[in-house]
Amino acid sequence: MKWMSELLMPVSRGRSSKLHDLGLAKIAQGGYGLWNPNDETLILLPEGKILFQRTEDFLLRSLEAFRPQRLDCGTSARGALDAAVRLIKRAADLPVLLAERRGDELRLLGLHGDFEASLEMANDALRAVGGAVCTLGLRLRRVDRLTPEGHRVDLLCRSEAPLRGEEGLVCPDCGWMAAFDSPCRFGGETSDAAPEELREVATPGCSTVEKLCEYLKIAPSRIVKCMFYAVEGRGLAAVILRADRQVCLEKVRAAFQGASVRPAEPDELAAVMGDSAGYMGPVGLPASVALLADFSAVGVKNAVVGANKPGFHKTGACWGRDFKTDFVADVTLLQKGDHCPHCGTALEKSELRRIAAFRPVDPVGLAEPSLTFFNGSAKAHVPTWSAEIDLTALLSAASENSERWPGEIAPFDVYVYWEGDEAPDALAPLIDALESAGLRVVGDDRGGTFENRRAEAAAIRAPQTVCLKKGGDGWLLDVTRNGRSETFSPAQFAAQQETFSAAERRPFRT
Repeated sequence: MKWMSELLMPVSRGRSSKLHDLGLAKIAQGGYGLWNPNDETLILLPEGKILFQRTEDFLLRSLEAFRPQRLDCGTSARGALDAAVRLIKRAADLPVLLAERRGDELRLLGLHGDFEASLEMANDALRAVGGAVCTLGLRLRRVDRLTPEGHRVDLLCRSEAPLRGEEGLVCPDCGWMAAFDSPCRFGGETSDAAPEELREVATPGCSTVEKLCEYLKIAPSRIVKCMFYAVEGRGLAAVILRADRQVCLEKVRAAFQGASVRPAEPDELAAVMGDSAGYMGPVGLPASVALLADFSAVGVKNAVVGANKPGFHKTGACWGRDFKTDFVADVTLLQKGDHCPHCGTALEKSELRRIAAFRPVDPVGLAEPSLTFFNGSAKAHVPTWSAEIDLTALLSAASENSERWPGEIAPFDVYVYWEGDEAPDALAPLIDALESAGLRVVGDDRGGTFENRRAEAAAIRAPQTVCLKKGGDGWLLDVTRNGRSETFSPAQFAAQQETFSAAERRPFRT
């Protein structure tokens, strides 16, 4: 039993106007933490620490098939990786899943003796964590990303002004979500128009898409633009795409098998293409320039392209007849107005909250020369995957999407308060009875107005809230649970508690 008068739990009836993240504001409002605007962190108070710890425990239970080993690596710079280098020596030590809490992150490091099995382990862990989080009432979307460190899979949910969020895209009809750099295969529009003759036209002062559209009175989708990049070990490469699309540099890098890629410098470009910046196109490129086409440029007809000389463009350019390449890849960003791949509705911009990030191949582990084991015949490198789960983001999302903490992670099961001017004598016996049913209970034994106690009970967000009040024939209990409020006699309420205890405190199982 815990009494509010004994807890460091400063509940407030209103949310802070300085904290725009609604879910995080609700956590602070409930007395689980204090918001520090100086460094934008949540200072956890005692019940908040329990909330975070139970969430960590809940997530690790979802991974129990992998027998996660909890570590505390202190100030070790690389955390679990430093432990793995010292622990893994032979095949019998694998596979293993190491788990470490760092601040408000739960970090995972998976190690396996086989590369393909390591990828499978990472994917299974991703599904287990995603499934567990969804049981908390969140709608997640798996989003594959290409980052400078390699392939990453994010678990995202839609949110209003998240603290550590990012702008992304959402389908307003089916809820499909994506980041701007998510994989997409945006193809060019098919056309039944007859191919036009390739003609060179003067376009003075039209070195930008905007000026060219204005001069020729056409839409950007009629233009195939040509952008040049310097690729490590490959020289210059030209990337062509429809002019209403934007290049994703990481996708270009992935198309060149992870080679270093950067925009070409003017002198590099002039050495190969001459003084034609702003007027370059795919027709008649030098053999030394690799041509990479985005799907949006494949099959285009009667497009406008640069003529590779200042002040001129070509009209009527057709894929296959005037330019073509077998090197085709998705190299563009998704954008507002693109069609949802599931239902075809136009995508809209939205704020997204990242709950977790999984790296199927951990880049730090991959680069660690000491991470080896004896496979029976020789030393081999240990394949690794990693993940970071943002507990603050997870709990903020859960708080934003529900009025009650799910029973699996709540610090306590029942919050009891009362109606009237003085704490009733029946309060302590009621709490004793609830605890006898196996429930964790917090009771409000403080004075003040009933309106304040009721507002604080709502802010605390316990899975079950009980208000003790005097009825005509004795005590009655107003019970709020699962979004519904009902009134019971003490006998009726007591009969329900064993069922509630078993249902609300069930451990998560895969």
